[in-house]
Amino acid sequence: MRYLSGTAFILPGLVAFLLFAGLVLGVPEWYVPAILLGIGELFVIAYRDIRTGNWSLDYIAFLAMALALGTSEWLAGAVIALMYTGGAALEAYASARANASLAALLARLPKTALVKGDGNDTREVPLAEVREGAVIVVRGGELIPLDGFLVSPSATLNLANLTGEPLPENLAEGAFIKSGSVNAGGALELRVSGTLSTSTYAKIIDLVRAGAASQAPFVRLADRANLPFTVLTFLISGVAYAATGDLTRVLAVLVIATPCPLIIAAPVAFVGGLSRAAGRNIIVKRPAALEAVAQVRTVFFDKTGTLTLGEPSLVKIETLDGLSATQALSIAASLEFHSIHPTARALIAAARAHGFTPAPAEHLSETVGVGIAGMVVGRYTTIEPAPDEKRMPGGISLALAQDGEPMAYFHLSDELKTNSKALLAKLAEDGLTVAILTGDKRATAESVFAGIPVVIHADLEPEDKYRIVEDARAKGARVAMVGDGLNDAPALAKADVGIVFSGTENSASIEAADIAILGHDPLLVEEIFALARRSVRIAEESVYVGIALSVIGQFVAALGGIAPVEGAILQEGIDVAVIVNALRSALRPRA
Repeated sequence: MRYLSGTAFILPGLVAFLLFAGLVLGVPEWYVPAILLGIGELFVIAYRDIRTGNWSLDYIAFLAMALALGTSEWLAGAVIALMYTGGAALEAYASARANASLAALLARLPKTALVKGDGNDTREVPLAEVREGAVIVVRGGELIPLDGFLVSPSATLNLANLTGEPLPENLAEGAFIKSGSVNAGGALELRVSGTLSTSTYAKIIDLVRAGAASQAPFVRLADRANLPFTVLTFLISGVAYAATGDLTRVLAVLVIATPCPLIIAAPVAFVGGLSRAAGRNIIVKRPAALEAVAQVRTVFFDKTGTLTLGEPSLVKIETLDGLSATQALSIAASLEFHSIHPTARALIAAARAHGFTPAPAEHLSETVGVGIAGMVVGRYTTIEPAPDEKRMPGGISLALAQDGEPMAYFHLSDELKTNSKALLAKLAEDGLTVAILTGDKRATAESVFAGIPVVIHADLEPEDKYRIVEDARAKGARVAMVGDGLNDAPALAKADVGIVFSGTENSASIEAADIAILGHDPLLVEEIFALARRSVRIAEESVYVGIALSVIGQFVAALGGIAPVEGAILQEGIDVAVIVNALRSALRPRA
């Protein structure tokens, strides 16, 4: 059936067997079960479409098969059944990858928590059974499973899942921590507030579920063309019957009118587009997503990891007392080589880029949220957060000191990807409204996108992104959301089209989206829009040229110039022509 991808071609294969068996054996009765299978498939699809509010059904195909049974024109009816079931199977095959939208969200969340007992012992308890007020232990690198208040003296958290902000945040005892964030430091203790069902992470899952469930039915190209074509066909066949009273002539009109350009040509064009996209490492989960992209007029972008690198990087070194930048970086790398802090990785990466080999460090000590210290070449060396007057807006600033004397300041920030500005400028040139949704402070976002024609929405939680997308759609805009993280998943699910960069290994956002980009180049987003517009243009050519040829054939059949079986053969000729044209969408466009 249409919705069962694994068995999609079993039904048309059986119809084809019955049709060709009847031809080879010369037993026309074999055509009858083929027609009945086609009618049964049509009823199943019609029932499911009606339940979603789609009444643009294949009335012509049904009437043609039913009339073929009634007039004993069984061969013509069997040909129609094969065409119809084959088209439905093709669409089901192309849509087979869109499954399990919430499974990945649930899979990321730990199933148990380490609950601390009266002593220092811990035991694993299912999350649903962890009571409010219990103290849980979260090890370094683990996802925070439940909301709660920090019991440990300090902690370093990566909040990118919730806010999109890549720079770690240092929290002190008593701070409220939301589930979904990641422990970026050592083990911490948390006093649980609320339950699993009321946690921040669970609310994000609920938003994704609500976004997917509230999607309005998408009116596809084939559905838009179907109604006027059906009305015209009924008018021609009705006039033919009124003038002649010949049901065979009516059947000939219906057979030629059976809308293969709608059933097969459009899906072929979009499957070709899917194939072309896959060659560019762009995975489109469903053909209708390409149609939707071509209609988008507003594009929302997450900032961190989507348009920026998504992790802190060293952007500036400020030195004192005649120390060179390379010397300062070498000294810092000697200490940070032993740290697990995210900013340490940035300094180590910068040192390696300069070919430095860190000098040995001794008597190391690190306090999460405070800094790291040790002996480097006989001098007591520390790296700590810089004082307020030395901090760079929108980033992190660290102070390097030796024997208590400041030596240098390191400024780290998240930077735009190479092609991000080019992407935003190109979309604006194409007449699209472009907006940024970020958990960053407004000042930070404005400094990153200075001079770029975008609307900025800052200081956002996941539910805020969801509501902004929802409001835009409520005003009639066709909306795309481009993101990469858990915090983007609700907005991705709510948008008409969700586009996700998959390089972050965040399967939650990938499953919530319609299109996944297997790479990091922002310009691939613009390529999606160009590919979608081309696929729609080719599909429209195939559909409307096919309809025009079909209408000409209908007039000839109404005048008695074409018999039903001849009409079926003629219609197959039209099918071949429009399908060959539709296959162009899989080819590389001419430069």
